[in-house]
Amino acid sequence: MLNELYELSRSLSRLNVKVISWHRFLKECPRGGKTFFVDVDASPKIVGLRQITDQDRLSQLRKYEKAAGYSFPSLNILPLWQFDNETQVEAATKLRKSLSSKNRPAAADLFNAATDLLRTARSLWVDPDKKKGGRDAMDKVNGCLGSVIDDLSAIVPEKEDGDGRAFPTLLGRAKAFSGELLHKQLSDWLIQQFHASPDTWVTWFDLLFFVSGKKPKASSIVFELSDQSAFDHPVNHQQVYEFVNACLQKVDSSVDSEKACSGPDAFAAMDGGREERFPEVKMSRFGKINLRAMSRESLCQVRYGVAESKSFPVAQSIRQECKNALEWISRDERRGVTWCDITSVSGAATVLFAYPSKLSEQPPALAFLISGDEDPTAMHVEGQFEACAQTIATALSGRSSAPQESDILIFVLTKPDGFRTKVLYSNRCTEVHIISSARDWEMGCLNIPPVKSRQFGPEKGSKPQWRDPITPFTTEIIACLNTVWQRQGTHAIACKTVRVADALSLLLDRDSSLKQTAGHLLEIALKNSTGLLLATGQASTQARVHAVARNLQKHQLLNPRILGLLLWKLGYHKGDYMKTPAFWVGRMLSLADQLHLQYCYQVRKKDVPPQLVGNSLMSTALSTPEHAISILAERMKPYHAWAQTVQTGENVGLAKYLLSQLSKVSTQLAEHEIPKKTNDSDRATMLLGYLSRPEKETPTDKTDGDNEDDNRDEE
Repeated sequence: MLNELYELSRSLSRLNVKVISWHRFLKECPRGGKTFFVDVDASPKIVGLRQITDQDRLSQLRKYEKAAGYSFPSLNILPLWQFDNETQVEAATKLRKSLSSKNRPAAADLFNAATDLLRTARSLWVDPDKKKGGRDAMDKVNGCLGSVIDDLSAIVPEKEDGDGRAFPTLLGRAKAFSGELLHKQLSDWLIQQFHASPDTWVTWFDLLFFVSGKKPKASSIVFELSDQSAFDHPVNHQQVYEFVNACLQKVDSSVDSEKACSGPDAFAAMDGGREERFPEVKMSRFGKINLRAMSRESLCQVRYGVAESKSFPVAQSIRQECKNALEWISRDERRGVTWCDITSVSGAATVLFAYPSKLSEQPPALAFLISGDEDPTAMHVEGQFEACAQTIATALSGRSSAPQESDILIFVLTKPDGFRTKVLYSNRCTEVHIISSARDWEMGCLNIPPVKSRQFGPEKGSKPQWRDPITPFTTEIIACLNTVWQRQGTHAIACKTVRVADALSLLLDRDSSLKQTAGHLLEIALKNSTGLLLATGQASTQARVHAVARNLQKHQLLNPRILGLLLWKLGYHKGDYMKTPAFWVGRMLSLADQLHLQYCYQVRKKDVPPQLVGNSLMSTALSTPEHAISILAERMKPYHAWAQTVQTGENVGLAKYLLSQLSKVSTQLAEHEIPKKTNDSDRATMLLGYLSRPEKETPTDKTDGDNEDDNRDEE
């Protein structure tokens, strides 16, 4: 990953893109829990708390943190008070519950009740059972207000004016606080807020008291000046952060200049800082990313007689450039362009990056081409992949004529254990290759006969409609094939058989490696998706909706094209496989279903069995088609005889048409030898034959009104 990020940093430099080189100790603040500004006046005294709910504002906040849990101007705090007595806990819980009820207490009553609770509570920040040498919450707060502020005061000089004026002022005011004083002032301010608006009572109560849950949840407080209007900028402002950042980097550069270097590093840089830890990058949806893990305990680190930084020496300047490059491509505003979150399909926190090695001012949305829409319930997305591929092909085609064509870099980072970052996949291909791969993907997904499925509309209660299959994005292949359909396609369970690398290999690989991957995925698709495909096919025959969970409805539209794509990658094109015995067997069983349905409508007064005759034989046909056809010949005799003799009634013309189509399919099968056993490609071909539905065989809305109420239990 370092090589790719180094190349990206060179590309950003050529584009003159301004990337702020944030110091490794000046980190982004967390966004998980609740965050509050704490306004401090010149006394110094806490005069206000303001909750920060704007996610954009939260994403801009930074803190100096050299060691975990010791930071400024943002630090984590627990609720202030807790109770040891169960009676007190019940009273506090009851009071907390009343704050969100319709009959909230009066402000005066709430203030008196909270004051009474304070008399019996003890500080949650102080651990009475703390072991010798241990640290409790109070010790951590004292560290943030003590040693951390001392470090910053020695680094950040005081100024009379400019961007740096507010920060040293806040350092001076915060230095006057101790953990005990901060605890007292927060408690005094919060208890007084019960005289104010009831809308904030619950928030302030939760900061005051811990009454429920096994473990108290920490909140973040961010110190700010109450008289910020007297300064050019507030403390927590981008320009102030940049000023502090410059101060920190100035100290680092002076230290690095004193260190002797034995020679150039892996990228020919001559500066020092090679023994220190690599900087971290924090992503909003992924957490911390360490650019390189160095541990002497890893066998690969000592394989060649060197370990840690000596195995791959990287100077501090190069580390910082790589960090800057990763921060640039992983920003929230470039989501879907240079990166995407594929955690939902990988089973662990996973992020995919895709971008040209030589960036343009507006890079193409390569990440979206791979991941697509992250919402699994987005149903009406016909043509989305095709439109995205065309846009990217147009953008890259103009670039590919340049004298120096750039490559496309794709790599996937994951955290299998939730902590350590691992490179799951890495690939490099030309722009021409990515364009041709997308076009080949489109052609493969169209490698199916006409298929129609009945689906509910996007709005709740909307009328069902006929839908065409949808071209899947790469990661949607993983979601579909990692869903196992059981109980005749009514129950789905998740598995982790297909990996991200498998889906990307299907898109990008060629020759033998591609065929190996496609064959492996086809085997999985048949095992996991056959139940859903058969249930959907029978429901379509009856003009019904096969209802499944809303987040899985899309699978009914994706799976047919996935089969077509896998057959295409294996070299089976529809112009050829639609002439094979396996396809005609599936087609015959589909026609048998339709004729059986018409018989039930006319003769059995719309008494339709749970399984139609063709559908009941598909499981047999998928393994031994010759045996299935022999059984079908016996079971079809009454339906065939009825269709030959019936002259009146509804849909007589359709019955005669189905009879003629069965005759044509029988003629086709008579010219070929029906296989006694099948392979995966035969089974996929047979399924597509069963699902195929020419326009004339698709029931109209006029004839399927009686069947729409059967599946209204959509989840």
